[in-house]
Amino acid sequence: MHISENVFIEEPLPQWYRARMSQPSPNTKASEALTAFLDVIARLRDPQCGCPWDLKQTFESLRTCLIEEAYEISDAVEASDASVREELGDLMSIIALYARIAEEQGRFSFATVLEGITDKLIRRHPHVFGNLKVSGEEEVLKNWEAIKQQERASEPEKQKGLLDGLPRSMPALMKCHEIGVRCARVGFDWTSTEGVADKVREELAEFLEELPDPNNQAINRAGRTFDRELVYEEFGDLLFTLAQESRHLGFSAEEALAAANAKFARRFKTLERIAKEERPDAPLNALSMTELEALWQKAKKVPLTP
Repeated sequence: MHISENVFIEEPLPQWYRARMSQPSPNTKASEALTAFLDVIARLRDPQCGCPWDLKQTFESLRTCLIEEAYEISDAVEASDASVREELGDLMSIIALYARIAEEQGRFSFATVLEGITDKLIRRHPHVFGNLKVSGEEEVLKNWEAIKQQERASEPEKQKGLLDGLPRSMPALMKCHEIGVRCARVGFDWTSTEGVADKVREELAEFLEELPDPNNQAINRAGRTFDRELVYEEFGDLLFTLAQESRHLGFSAEEALAAANAKFARRFKTLERIAKEERPDAPLNALSMTELEALWQKAKKVPLTP
């Protein structure tokens, strides 16, 4: 795909939005539900008859709630549709509280939040709302980045680098994945999974080299003075490269590690059950490493259950 110098669709954003809102929509029921929901949020923040907890909340105090609710949605995806629906509602309540607090302070409102994201989605999808042609997801993402660069250029005060704006509180493996995604959009990336694998081998060798010599803890395995900071740095480089390998293979390192954690936890629970059956009077911390390893090998033979 050739990305033109100006991929913005012409000015139909506000007009398109207003025209769409004036027509019958299958979202009418959702609109009515949203209005009722926002009325409830307003009541919760009413200084005279609202909820003490809701009235106490601020942008800062809600940050933890926001992150927790997002994680709960992620967990709910593995449970049921009813769980996802409920957790999405909980997240929406936090978002609405943010907007309500902002509106009370004259900063912005829920309406301006919706208008802003609607305009952005239209603007960044000229292949849907304009006449730009794309052949697939890769071209969509490249075009998306081109539009973002044009947006930054049109607002010098908001100009940011490619990696600016990534949340500080974002889990490190997720952030690592997103860094790779963003760099790939401008062509700064390995061309194959094998290229990344070569880098993984290189980083692994460098990490192992910095580990302390088993026979002399004062030096590393390469014969240099042992430096814990270098071990720390090389370990980070290895994790970063492994995360890029997972991205090239089409999955998230964060999700892969979460799955590994869950598998280990289920297997360890089996180990605990076997230990209780075989040695009911001996707590785990009273068993030797040899005994624990034998229990682990037995646990590994038991089929894992979700």
